[in-house]
Order: sequence, then C-alpha cells, then structure tokens
Amino acid sequence: MARLRRSPPGAPRSRAPRSQTPQPHSAQPTVTVALLRAADASNPDAYYAGIVDALNDYAKRYQVNTPLRLSHFLAQIGHESGFRALEENGNYSAARMREIFGCRGGRAQYDKTSDDCRLGPDGQPARLRPKLWLEADSYAGNPQRLLSYVYADRLGNGDEASMDGYRYRGRGLIQLTGRDNYAAFTAAHNAHNSADARDFVAQPELVMSELNYAIESAFYYWDARTVNLLADQDDLEQVTRAVNGGLNGLEDRGARLASIKKILGI
Repeated sequence: MARLRRSPPGAPRSRAPRSQTPQPHSAQPTVTVALLRAADASNPDAYYAGIVDALNDYAKRYQVNTPLRLSHFLAQIGHESGFRALEENGNYSAARMREIFGCRGGRAQYDKTSDDCRLGPDGQPARLRPKLWLEADSYAGNPQRLLSYVYADRLGNGDEASMDGYRYRGRGLIQLTGRDNYAAFTAAHNAHNSADARDFVAQPELVMSELNYAIESAFYYWDARTVNLLADQDDLEQVTRAVNGGLNGLEDRGARLASIKKILGI
C-alpha cells in the first residue's frame, strides 16, 4: 500500500441501526469547497474549486447521490489521500519492507525486536515472502523489484519477472492496485464515459498523471465494493473496512464525517 498521510485527532464512529431505513432525498447533494474543506483542510480553496465539477459529475454517475453517501465518501477520501492523487512508491528499508510485506497475517505478525515474523504453528517464523530476508539487498530501496515481487501472481498480475506488480502499483485518490482492478476500472470508465474510451491496463500511469481519472478511480473503487449500501446505514466501521480492509484511522475518519454532516445538516 502507498504511504498515506496524516491523522489529526478525530471522533468516534457514527452508526445508525441496521434496521433503520434510510430516508429518501429528492435532490442530489452538491460537492462544494466548504464540504471539501470539512473533509480535509490541507488544500487551498483554489485547488478544491478546480475539482468540484469532476467530483459532482462522478458522484452522479456512480450514484453517490444522497447526503449520507456523499458524507461518507468525502470523509474516507479526505483520510485516504486528502483529495490528491497518490502513487505507491515502494521505497522501503529492509526492516520496513519486511514489516509491511513479509509476514503471514500481516504487519501485526512482525516482531521489530527480532526483525522477523512471529513463530507459526511449526515453531518457525511465519514468513510469507522469505526473499525479503534471503535477498534483502535486491529489494530494499528498489521499488521496481520490491513491488514486482510482493504483488506477483495475485490481483491478476503475472509472475515477478513480468513486473506487473510494479506496473499496476497503487495509484489514485484510493489506491487502485493490480491488473484486474485496472481492467475493471477500464470497463467501468468506458461504460460511464462512452465519448472518452480509455485502456488503463495499457496506460496505468493515467490514473496518476490525470487528476480526473484519479478522482473517477475512487468512485469506481467505492462502487465496486458496494460501499453506498453501507453508507446508507451510516455504518462508519463497515464503510472503513470496505475502503481500508481494516479500521486504520477510524477516529480520524469519524471526525471528518462529523464535520461534513454538520454542514449538510444530518
């Protein structure tokens, strides 16, 4: 995953009972500079003024079309990227790459004291990617080799030698990662934008170099994981799990959500 930024103090999760039926809203809520500043105050107003039209366009196309859906979407993007296109750089020290990518069960299974994974059932360190120890000099400080290795043979990528892992590394307002996801985004984009056919598998760098596509990729990611339905329930925890895969930064996401809701009066 890319190194994302900041975590100012936040608020606890917000959740409505699952049995509660979301109230209908007659009009599509509008993304404004004020809403974006509530979601993330780190960018100048001029930057936000330059992206509101794209955000409103894609919110309509991807049915982020109620105050609750928009509130959750903006809060999550504010936390994930601050509305800036980010790219996974993969430039890690030996210890850091082992912590992030090396162990079965994820980072929680890495022991900093021993610089190794915690012991598995067989009494040996539960290494998921042993080459990060055995060939550390080949991967530390070498993003191309590291990401080609850690993303090999998954997410639709080829083997390490194909370098798909690096080619289809995380990009966008939410990190779009892996050949399969770039292919699915291509299909979604072309379905929603018939006058602007693109092939993000052939040109994955567009998700980083063209802010419009970085923005749309976040809406695609949201839609592909049916996060609208979780936002309808006002379930911050489940929305966060769908976006992040866990509950990282939950309080910060909740604080942003509360600020946006206050402006929208919900």
